[in-house]
Amino acid sequence: MVLSVYQNVTAFPNQSATITKAVDSNTFNSFSEAIRGLDPNVTLSDLTVKLDSSTSWLNVSLTMSLASVAQTHGDLSVVDISWRSFNVSEDLRTGNLSYNLIGKRYFRPVYEYYVNASEYVGRPNATITGVSFFVNDTQSLSGGQAADSVGNATLLDFRSLSASLEHWERTYSLSNDTTSWRYTPPPLIADSIKVQMGNSTKQFLSRYNYTAEIVAPGLAEASGNTVLVDVGSGLKEWVMAGAVVLALACAVCVEMFFRSRKKKMARIRRK
Repeated sequence: MVLSVYQNVTAFPNQSATITKAVDSNTFNSFSEAIRGLDPNVTLSDLTVKLDSSTSWLNVSLTMSLASVAQTHGDLSVVDISWRSFNVSEDLRTGNLSYNLIGKRYFRPVYEYYVNASEYVGRPNATITGVSFFVNDTQSLSGGQAADSVGNATLLDFRSLSASLEHWERTYSLSNDTTSWRYTPPPLIADSIKVQMGNSTKQFLSRYNYTAEIVAPGLAEASGNTVLVDVGSGLKEWVMAGAVVLALACAVCVEMFFRSRKKKMARIRRK
């Protein structure tokens, strides 16, 4: 899993760290409990978390090894992937960096500041003359609803992946003889704040969405939470070693734009 957070409304600490079971057993146990809560037969045997953060960026790379996800019945391997929608709810930290409860730690304080500021709109000498909160950029929310929406965001929350595999996009690749399923759930965060200060306007946009992919060898089928793979052609070792690859590309954008919004976006894309 490769998870990336970008924001420019606060400052992340500059930090790099590698977390393993030997370094931090609490992190390992949090992942293990979250996964086993969905499938008690699955065992997390290894976990490595690599983190790099700067003022605006937080990059998290996760590598996991799971055992007992597949059973073979003759020439058919049955892979249970009900664990895919796990949710780690603990506040995982390294040093002074909180890399899981990103909403509570980094986003909610900003929203609450503008919720409080909105109460002074219209009063004499008020610096902020207007505050609006939105979800999906168009649907208006109250300040409290917006703060709860973005403030409860958790980076390692994959509950949206619980959708049955029949609802995932299935593709068979003839060139490498693999079957894949892809799914992009609705964004976990799609909120914004529009702030007016006299004749100037600031807009804060917060985004968090990801895409998941499951890849299996050969012409595989899926039903509910199960992937069925024909291993009669000598693919048994491939499947039992790890038939399911769950690749999550997550991006969180909490971007503050002024009237030069397009120019700033261009600079961001060039980096």
